[in-house]
Amino acid sequence: MQLNAKLAITSRAVVSYAYGFIVVLFPLYLKKIGFSTPLVGVTVFAAMVMNAALAVLAGMLADHYGRKYVLTALLIAFAASAALTTSLRSPILLALLAGLAGFTSGATGGPIGSGGPLGAVQTAIISEVSSRSGMSELLGIAAVAEMASAMLGAFSITAASYLGVSPYSLFYVAALLGFASAIGSGFIKDMGIRSQKLVPSLSYKNIFKLSAPTIPCGLGSGLVIPLLSLWFKLRYNATTGEIGAVFGAMDLAMIAFTLVIPRLAREAGRLKIIVFTRVASSLSFVLMAFSPIFPIAGLFLILRGAFAMGGMPVRQSFVMLNVHETERATANGSTSFSRNTASSVGAAISGYAMREFITYLPLLGGAIALFDPLLYYLMFKGQWGEKRYRWVADLLA
Repeated sequence: MQLNAKLAITSRAVVSYAYGFIVVLFPLYLKKIGFSTPLVGVTVFAAMVMNAALAVLAGMLADHYGRKYVLTALLIAFAASAALTTSLRSPILLALLAGLAGFTSGATGGPIGSGGPLGAVQTAIISEVSSRSGMSELLGIAAVAEMASAMLGAFSITAASYLGVSPYSLFYVAALLGFASAIGSGFIKDMGIRSQKLVPSLSYKNIFKLSAPTIPCGLGSGLVIPLLSLWFKLRYNATTGEIGAVFGAMDLAMIAFTLVIPRLAREAGRLKIIVFTRVASSLSFVLMAFSPIFPIAGLFLILRGAFAMGGMPVRQSFVMLNVHETERATANGSTSFSRNTASSVGAAISGYAMREFITYLPLLGGAIALFDPLLYYLMFKGQWGEKRYRWVADLLA
């Protein structure tokens, strides 16, 4: 494996350990310091909007000025935000830090799961040294390393609870991991790939097509995922340790699925795998709404995460293969922006709706998310029967 890929994957794995617990703890921390449920939703909404906008900006800056430099800056910002979070009580400041660091961007662990600015830049760096046919597999390796690390991070919550240590002290652990990851990223070699313009000019049509399906995905998942730990607590009275165990088990299942699903794409084709995994993950949300007890709901969450994240490397490679190589970080940032902006709207709604019809939030979220695979098919149905796709870079050459 090329050195840049090793460094980028290692950096991703280190910071993913922190994401494994921080996306669970952040909404619980807001509730602990006295925020009402609607205020938690508004704070998460503001953070997600900021993080979504930052993904686009970071992607364009990375493509134009150098990906390793933007990645290092983002990791330093993550570390500083984690170090300051537990000393603050202001909703505005907490939303600002969470938006900068991506604390609310997803609950499936790590940058690739969050799809924020870190994921946009890291994925582009990994794709620089990947072969055309092996990109899904290389991104799959990155995802496995990330999710294994995130799994340990999620179980850290359970360990802290049993040891009598405040789980919120883990924010300081996140700060140290962020700084360590930033140091490691400094050794990545700049490959000299630069976009002609700050704003994408070669792949903007496909960037739009790739972003459109992420809107229902983000809106549907946003109704549940950002406040999922709080949803479990309010509906099933689950403890912090029990919630952490479910998230850890979900990461373990995601690792298993990620080892298999990218290999299936070689035979079935990327688009078919994307559609299948996204239908399955959306239906898991629907079934979660009808779960009478916490263990069953937790099982459907595990399946939801496994299908969603297991297919993520395939979707990432699909994006990379449908845009010019100099605009990959921008494409990742744009798809992240559309998904996370829609998700932030869902988070804001769920904060209020949770008090009125808490049972049906996953049902509504899953139903909306089903439009995601439908749009993928409609936008790219010309590739449905293909197993290998030409690079857009070849078409533009």
